[in-house]
Amino acid sequence: MFTQVRNGLRATVRNYRLVLLIWAWHVALAAVAVAPALGWWRRAFDHAIEATALLSGFNFAILGDLTKYDYVGAFGLLTSAMTGVVLLSIIASGFVMGGMLKVISGAGTSRGVMHRFFGGGGYFFWRFFRLMLIGGTSVVVVGALLMFALVAIEGPLVENGSETGSYVWLAFNLVILTFACGLFLLALDYARIQVVIDDTRGTIRAYVRALGFVVRHAATTCGMATVILIPIGVLMLGYVAYETVSPVASTWGTILMLFVVQQAIAFARVGLRVSLVDAEFRYAQRLAPAASAETVPISAAPMASDVVQNVIEPTAPEPQAAGGSAANTTSSVG
Repeated sequence: MFTQVRNGLRATVRNYRLVLLIWAWHVALAAVAVAPALGWWRRAFDHAIEATALLSGFNFAILGDLTKYDYVGAFGLLTSAMTGVVLLSIIASGFVMGGMLKVISGAGTSRGVMHRFFGGGGYFFWRFFRLMLIGGTSVVVVGALLMFALVAIEGPLVENGSETGSYVWLAFNLVILTFACGLFLLALDYARIQVVIDDTRGTIRAYVRALGFVVRHAATTCGMATVILIPIGVLMLGYVAYETVSPVASTWGTILMLFVVQQAIAFARVGLRVSLVDAEFRYAQRLAPAASAETVPISAAPMASDVVQNVIEPTAPEPQAAGGSAANTTSSVG
């Protein structure tokens, strides 16, 4: 497990162009949502003296009052834009994953990273989109069934239990739901990887095989994901701590520093995600021998018949050869 993660981290260092490309992709998507809201807020704050109160500290109430510019709240505009960007990101995740796996697989290394990324994203997009629908539906269905089962079990326990027991039961529910949904989300990763390895178009079969693979090797697959998720959680907690102790970004220098810190964390998160996918790709190649073994009987039968045919054909007498030999025999007798 740790060997795969180390190899994934080393491969990410070598594929730093891929990390830069995916990071730029996310920055561009965020700019689509943020740019309209920033323009709206700037027009609202230019002529508002009350906006200077925000220089001493952030206040949602003051910000909400000031952003009601032209009878429209900028928060509503930002929320709508962010909702659109989130939906676009979910749909485009298949494209990004296809490009990422195309580069990680090493196919077409004679071409540049951008060519392989966008080529792989377009080639696998519809199959990865179908896999996303299958995986998302599976997560929703399994989560709902687990919730109903846990609620049914919780009733008798709450009536006879203590307050501490209810908190323990709540934590247990969260762990069970996280683990179950995490298995199906990991299966989505491995199903996409399997599609790239075999170039198969059977998305349902690929997802079922990947789910079985994840369940059979749950310790390794979940362990690799956990090893990568821990640094991501540490980065997020570090950012929250920085926001808590840092001064208010009231100057261009502090604003620039805040932007650099945010993007550094985003870049590190993208790099860790690429490392995880690379480690999963290396580990998922265990599925490839099973796929190739299934195709051996199919190709063995024609090869056997061809061999028999090639053996029989030379033994059949040719008409010309027979005629020639007969003529030679007659001439010799005469």
